Amino acid sequence: MMRNLATSLIEHEVIKTTVEKGKELRRFVEPLITKAKVDTLHNRRQIISQLNSKSATSKLFSNLGPRFNETKGGYLRVIKAGFREGDKADMCYVELTIRDLEQETKVGEALVDENLVMPEGEVQETKIEEKAETAPVPDEVKIPKKSEKKTASKKAAPAKKSAKKSTEKEETEVKAATPKPVKKKAEKKEEKKSWWSRFFK
Repeated sequence: MMRNLATSLIEHEVIKTTVEKGKELRRFVEPLITKAKVDTLHNRRQIISQLNSKSATSKLFSNLGPRFNETKGGYLRVIKAGFREGDKADMCYVELTIRDLEQETKVGEALVDENLVMPEGEVQETKIEEKAETAPVPDEVKIPKKSEKKTASKKAAPAKKSAKKSTEKEETEVKAATPKPVKKKAEKKEEKKSWWSRFFK
């Protein structure tokens, strides 16, 4: 199990696994990286016997060994990533502390080419079409002149006055018909006074 996790970590440089496996994997992989710093036949044979993968060992000696040549330990980091659905196991990401930037840029460019990810610094330009809110004016409609407006307003004025008079008459009749509720208010005030008077004797 550690052999498979180590080969996948060396090839992909990031894997997701449980916290217990990740901590144990760090103990397994870090000595291999220290051996890969010195490229000798003996070190290659030892790492091949532990990993059982020629592609992973060649990447260790050609890429990872020179990359971590100046650092003295601490080649991996364990980042916790919540709990797994189902059994609620504590999950984590195990990754190399110094990542290959060229590989990441290639992966990012591939995703951009496939239109899966937006490139950084670019914003999608959204074109908003402005719709004309004003409706087209037909040719037949003619604008009335000032003299025509005055005559139309004079004709409409007496009709408005007659409508106002009729509404005023109706309002006065309704007011006369409805009695004023003065007595009810007085009764309510008396009830309130009598109710409070029980507490302040």
